[in-house]
Amino acid sequence: MALLLGLPHELLHQILLEVHPSDLAAVRLTCTSFDRYLKANELLFKEQYLQYWDDPTDKATAMLGTNWEKRLHNAVWLEKILESDSPEAKLNDYQRVVNMITALLQVKNPDDSSNLVLLTDFFDGNKVNIDTLLCRSSLFEEAGDDVTHIPANTEFERQLAARLHCYYGVPVDPRGKKGKPTHPWARSRVYDLRNYDANTMWGPFRADGSGRADWEKMEAIMIVLAYNMNVLVEEADVSFGAIWAVKFRGAMPYSGPYTKHPLLDQVSPSLEARDPYGVTGTWLRVVCFLDYHDFYAFNFSSNLPPEGEHRPPIDTREAIRFIKLGIQVTKIEPPGPDDGQDLPVVHFKGVARLIHAFWDPNANSQLIGSVRLTREGEIRWTSFSIFQGEERWRSEGIQVGGLCSGRGVLGTWFDKDFDPHGPAGPTAFWKTSNNVDPSLGTFDDSGL
Repeated sequence: MALLLGLPHELLHQILLEVHPSDLAAVRLTCTSFDRYLKANELLFKEQYLQYWDDPTDKATAMLGTNWEKRLHNAVWLEKILESDSPEAKLNDYQRVVNMITALLQVKNPDDSSNLVLLTDFFDGNKVNIDTLLCRSSLFEEAGDDVTHIPANTEFERQLAARLHCYYGVPVDPRGKKGKPTHPWARSRVYDLRNYDANTMWGPFRADGSGRADWEKMEAIMIVLAYNMNVLVEEADVSFGAIWAVKFRGAMPYSGPYTKHPLLDQVSPSLEARDPYGVTGTWLRVVCFLDYHDFYAFNFSSNLPPEGEHRPPIDTREAIRFIKLGIQVTKIEPPGPDDGQDLPVVHFKGVARLIHAFWDPNANSQLIGSVRLTREGEIRWTSFSIFQGEERWRSEGIQVGGLCSGRGVLGTWFDKDFDPHGPAGPTAFWKTSNNVDPSLGTFDDSGL
């Protein structure tokens, strides 16, 4: 020990870098000299952290810790929780677990992320982590496995679980024969018109009028869309890429196509250069809907459940449309009083074209819309589909993973006049290229 402590600090530093972060606490307890050496040794803690985890963004440091020692401690704590086979250990401080996972998705370089590999490994085939951490929303009051899928007691934790499930990105279904599949129950929530009103802005927002994202609605939308997209892949040989099939993939800021413009080098920056949301480019969109007779019967039949109770599951087959969008920025303005104040409001226009075998006159349209930051810090997208110069459909959505995320936007579509009789349904879109596909035509096409 004396020989080790007698080494120059540079050599001791290199030796301690070979110690796993989880063992540093034990090293510190061996003697007073090690305790003094390790106390507030920010350089060592920083290098230790960056050996195993990604460099966090400023937003992540608010959750991970204000210095490298705290970040290292929190990351090691999370690893131990995720390694544990005890559901009780994972639920003892559930909010902290979810916040730490969310923080690890906030990295400076999402293209080569150690955190993504780490989280994927901890959830890959790990039934305890999946069942305990992801399946706690109110959806699992009816769906899932009654033994291992237990909804949280509070709305706050149910929302946390649904958000984590959306970030995870691969819907969880029960494995046992007695379990109930999630998609019929999720479908009943997505098509329940009671969830579409002025308080929710007909979008995936809370029913209290606050404009906060409702992650339980987002979770139901994700489950329904993923199920239908899998059906489309099997029946029509349409590929959506790996982003909708790989755990946590795309749930990181700037993990999608995005061009960073050097504003300081430009005397008069273009609209695209001043757009923080990366709007301009080519996007893919999926839209699902029930046959209107089924939709109407589900919402207005004589056998409706009492207010506050969920409607029965829907096993009816839905229609699905796969659409390519080309959009570009048209205007940028300061945020309004109801918006988050850290980012501007960006307006856009574009075109939409159906790209798989089915023909549908409602699929080809012009588009206008806007992107803004909500007061709670989510990215909100609003768009209108225009036919023959007249707005017809509107959609509202939240971008999963934040700014320029690869996962894209989950939300709802509905009649632009908020028709109380519908129709309405789920939709999602995600960016595939920073360039607008020229084959889509332009916003002024007369052939729409």
